[in-house]
Amino acid sequence: MCADLLKMGEQVRLLEEGGVHLFHIDVMDGHFVPNLTLGPDFVAAIRGATELPIDCHLMVADPDSLIPVFADAGANILIPHLEAPHHIDRTLRLIGDVGCKAGVALNPATPIEGLEHVLELVELVVVMSVNPGFAGQKFIPYVLDKVARLRRYLGSRDVDVGIMVDGGVTVELIPKLAAAGADIVVAGSSCLFLKDVPLADALAELLAVARQSE
Repeated sequence: MCADLLKMGEQVRLLEEGGVHLFHIDVMDGHFVPNLTLGPDFVAAIRGATELPIDCHLMVADPDSLIPVFADAGANILIPHLEAPHHIDRTLRLIGDVGCKAGVALNPATPIEGLEHVLELVELVVVMSVNPGFAGQKFIPYVLDKVARLRRYLGSRDVDVGIMVDGGVTVELIPKLAAAGADIVVAGSSCLFLKDVPLADALAELLAVARQSE
């Protein structure tokens, strides 16, 4: 969502060669969030340009109807919101049925306890550190403690589930998030796609900090 869509192929190649681990694609439907973004044709185009994993963050009111579509487009990981579908168990099982890995996203104020009965169905929990819908928002400070509590929560249940943090992540926040227990951070307009810094330079700084934080 934060990339230059007119230079997408060039930027995908630069990012892959530079060492990113996966591509995170924001899908918004104008209902679950007040914005419209990227669809399956865009995912298919990215799939044709890279062999890296692609995750699709489904900020949509009806993920079930879109899961087969984005799986066919080439997504590897599909991430609906815990708050969106009527039956999150059914939704996560459908993701597995189409051959994708499942994640689940939590809005900033959504309690982590809602994950209790679906942890065995997911490989990734996405902690939103902004209210979803728009790029360029500032990181919500209490989310740092939420990440630490989620790490303890997952540890107490002895499950192998990763933690991704999405929204307003700056380079300065990466060591703190890693210390709290995050495995993956989404790099957007706050630390990668910057107005006054070349993409290659921003990526090099970001990855240097990330590797020091491992």
